[in-house]
Amino acid sequence: MLTNTVSNIPICYNTAEHDIKFCLTFGEGKEEDQSENETERKNFTKNYDVEVFESGEGDEYMKGYRVVANEAPLVIKISDISITKENSKYEYAIGIAVDNAAPEYYSNSSTLPNNIERDGTMWSIPANTGTSHNLDQNPNAKYQWMARRSMEEGYKPTAEELELGMEETSQNTGLVYMTFMVFRKLKAEPEYSTTRGGGGATRGGTTRGLRGGGDDSGSGGSVGARFGYGNEASSSSVKSTYEYSAGTEKYVMPIRLRINNNSAKSSTNCSQHLRGASINALRRQTMTVPF
Repeated sequence: MLTNTVSNIPICYNTAEHDIKFCLTFGEGKEEDQSENETERKNFTKNYDVEVFESGEGDEYMKGYRVVANEAPLVIKISDISITKENSKYEYAIGIAVDNAAPEYYSNSSTLPNNIERDGTMWSIPANTGTSHNLDQNPNAKYQWMARRSMEEGYKPTAEELELGMEETSQNTGLVYMTFMVFRKLKAEPEYSTTRGGGGATRGGTTRGLRGGGDDSGSGGSVGARFGYGNEASSSSVKSTYEYSAGTEKYVMPIRLRINNNSAKSSTNCSQHLRGASINALRRQTMTVPF
């Protein structure tokens, strides 16, 4: 049941005696060819509305979120990141990655899913620094995250549309899966200076060698959305110096997108799969020469 509309999602949980807190907000980004630089591309001034759904009581209590977006690149802002553990000798970072299908992992230390192809890897963003980070793609990714209106229910995409990544509308259409992990590294000695890139977002690689649709209630102002890969873009990052924090569990949070009824329509591709995004990129780069 829709119970509230807010402008952000506060996240708070505990795993292996680590207290994790951060805040998520969502907004409209720009395409790379419409921006002067990466910062401008990811900047937004107005938060999308987030509809909060709640059900049950006590041990059966559940909560879910639906973001009312525009047809545009999707930017996710993560801020107020706090990771603490009593008497810890480590500095911490939050790992975050976004997929448009439910990811499955071999273990809690795995940063890459084993059941789907992810565009890119996983960010590891230093915690307890008071900074915020705007993201519109995973690190090492080729494409921006894109939100578009979903197709009418019952519409069967043509073979060409399927090749470009169009999807038939179902209960899974418009779902965004966000994976969060806890990373750590030993605290630096006081006399050492901060390493290059220590305060910024870093990219997490694979962890080899480590041990260890819903209900439309309350949707009068929006229509169904689909979420996928848009146009090509790139994000700056540096190699992560953090490792998986042994014993902690990853948290996969699904959210659903809707498209605001007042949103302008976009012609940008929104592909369900990377193959379609690649074909679309090739078409954009192909021209007919003069006679």
